[in-house]
Amino acid sequence: MSAESAAPMLLHVLPLAAGAAVSPALLGASLEILAGFPKRGKRLLLAYLTGAAVVVAAVIVLATALPRRAAPTGAKVVDDVFSLVLAGLLVVIAGVLALRRPRKAAQGAGTAGGAGGDSRFARLRTSKWAVPGVAALGVVMTVTDVSSLVLVLAGAREVASADAPALAAAVGYLLLVVGALLPIVLPLAWVLVDPNAASRGLGRVNAFVSKRGRVLGIVVCLVTAAYLVARGLGWV
Repeated sequence: MSAESAAPMLLHVLPLAAGAAVSPALLGASLEILAGFPKRGKRLLLAYLTGAAVVVAAVIVLATALPRRAAPTGAKVVDDVFSLVLAGLLVVIAGVLALRRPRKAAQGAGTAGGAGGDSRFARLRTSKWAVPGVAALGVVMTVTDVSSLVLVLAGAREVASADAPALAAAVGYLLLVVGALLPIVLPLAWVLVDPNAASRGLGRVNAFVSKRGRVLGIVVCLVTAAYLVARGLGWV
């Protein structure tokens, strides 16, 4: 293993982790949970985080199981094609987001105030199975957050293909995990540290996500797709 390959690998992983961290879907769901379950919000958001973490871990394991190039100096056609395919998928996702109708404002209007919320969570409010139900939703919604998972898969592929020390590889995987789960971890941490400030601030964040989340998702998809194209063509 070469320590010299650790820094370039981490530099390639960092923008992918940053892109995965910008997930309006996961952030919006996290805010809905906190607002829709005033008494149990923190516990349920932790369950949601657990479900999401299972999916992210599965994607990383999948990336390590994919075929790798024989050696750092060998042919890297498979890696380059893989990057280009993922870039194409991100462009498709951006197109879908651009053509999709925005969510109605009324659907998320109750989120900031705690009375409304998404129907995905409304049926769980009076259920004794709320914790496993929200954890299952964490799995489902993370699986459907394809743009973030594509970035995690691309980053995990970078780590798995690099001839880097085990410690550097662990840091690379950790960056991807933290990035993918940040939209859930940040609201949870804010509520735990300062509930009063979080109650006010998260309402404003939710309003921004509801209004600009689709545009933000399109921008992230296109920017990271451009990066993967440059990576696949050997420009970076």
